[in-house]
Parts: sequence; structure tokens; C-alpha cells
Amino acid sequence: MIGMLVRQAVRMAVLAGGAAAATAGVRYAGSKRINAADRLGRALLDTERLLDASQYSDTESEAALAACSAYLVNVAHQAAVGISGPPALDPVGFERTVRSDDSTATAIVTTTAHEPESRWQFEVTVPAVVRVTGSRRLTSSRFSGPRVKMSTPDTVSIRFENGYSARIESDLEFASNLLQVVGPRTQITGAVHLSDNRSNVGRLQIDHNGEVTGTITRGSNIVGRFEGSLESGITFKQYSALEA
Repeated sequence: MIGMLVRQAVRMAVLAGGAAAATAGVRYAGSKRINAADRLGRALLDTERLLDASQYSDTESEAALAACSAYLVNVAHQAAVGISGPPALDPVGFERTVRSDDSTATAIVTTTAHEPESRWQFEVTVPAVVRVTGSRRLTSSRFSGPRVKMSTPDTVSIRFENGYSARIESDLEFASNLLQVVGPRTQITGAVHLSDNRSNVGRLQIDHNGEVTGTITRGSNIVGRFEGSLESGITFKQYSALEA
């Protein structure tokens, strides 16, 4: 039952990001310049996948790690949606605090550098559930009219109150086109590397056509596999020891 739920949770996470992409461009076209720290902070508050992970971590840690990876992919996607030019930057050292509407989660994003690359440190807290800390870098960006490509590596540590923890490192590139009529306006490519304190390690790959592949292993056994695409949704199929 839990395995089925995590597959649904991962799928819903990416589909939610796609739905955001479908409308953000229209809103941005007539809005002021997007603030990178504010956009990242609001994306970090989408903690539903982390709440899922907290339920799986005791008995199905591979499912918890998959849910944590879905959280990061969704955050990275939402943080990039609608940006078609250089984003507004807070002063170096400024701490921007963003709270969820129901005040159950708080994100703090600190701008740590502008040159030679933009950098941020961030922290997310859901009381009695989880604490997320991490860093983001804007290592390269290319803006041309309504098009933009950005490379934004993330390093994230996720620690749950029940003792489970995960570490995720991403090397993702985003391409956005606000004038695109058919298909997603924001595309993601690259790799995400996963590990946790239950001996699980994994890798998720997003190809240029949006297809997603990858596995989570424990020791010499494959304990789960990522499948699907950003457009149709990512699923995580858990394997039993016999299947592996």
C-alpha cells in the first residue's frame, strides 16, 4: 500500500510543477522582475513530498528517499518557472523569510554572493517533522529575448525528527521560453544524486526529451527504479529482494 502511495506522490509532485509552469508565464509577462530569493523560498514551502517521506522512512526508506528527490525536483522546477531575464537579487547577506499561508512551514533564504556567480543558502522548517538546509548556485545563465537557460546546482540535507536523513545533490539546467504555446514553457535536464542514512544511494537522470530514468540501490541490490517523464509524471517502482 505504501509503495503505491509513494508512486502516486512522486507522480503528483512533478505534475504539480508542470501545472505551475502552464500559468506562471502569463502572470510574469505583465509583472515586475522576479526576485530569485523570494521565488526559491516559495518553492521550498511546497513540503507535501517531505510529509510523505516522513511516513515511509521507518519501514521503506527507499520510498522516503524517492519522495525527497521528488521534493527537490519540484522545488527546482518551481524556482525556475517564468524567469526569462536576469532575476532581481537581494543584497549580499540579506535574509529573506517566507512563510506558508497556514504558518506550518517557514523558509529562510540568504543571499551569499553575486559575483562571479550568484549564491544562496536556505533553510526550511516544518515543526516536529523536518528541517531542510542547503545551498544553490547560479553558475551560468544565457538570456536572449523571452528565452533563458540557467545552470543551478543544489546541495540539500534533509533531516527528519524521527531520525531519518537524506542528502541530495543536483546538477540541473533549465530552459524557459515564455512565448512557447505548445508544451511546457520550462524544461529541466540533468542529474540528481541521492543518499540517506539507511544505506540507500541513487541517481535520477532527466534527459533532453523529458524522460526520467534512474535507480535507488542498497548494497548490491536495486531496491527501486524511477520511470516516466516530466510531462506525464515520474513514478518510483519499489522492488522486493527477490525482484532485485
